[in-house]
Amino acid sequence: MNFVCVCTNCRKTIEKDFLYCPWCGTQNTEPSDNAVLETVFSQLEAKQCTDRITRIKKIETKIAEIERGLEELAKRNQE
Repeated sequence: MNFVCVCTNCRKTIEKDFLYCPWCGTQNTEPSDNAVLETVFSQLEAKQCTDRITRIKKIETKIAEIERGLEELAKRNQE
């Protein structure tokens, strides 16, 4: 992680060698410390976890809908 820092303006990770942030254009004046990087990556991991849980819940809902549809179809075929 020695080649990465955080933009002081938009807080996105950029390479330390960049003179300007490719996201917001702010001049890269100082490399950030590891504490800032850890905070940013911790927030990213938490968001990814939340997004994963949301996607799983949506998939579970769709599966339940499909199962109900299959049950109704099976009942109709039995009649």
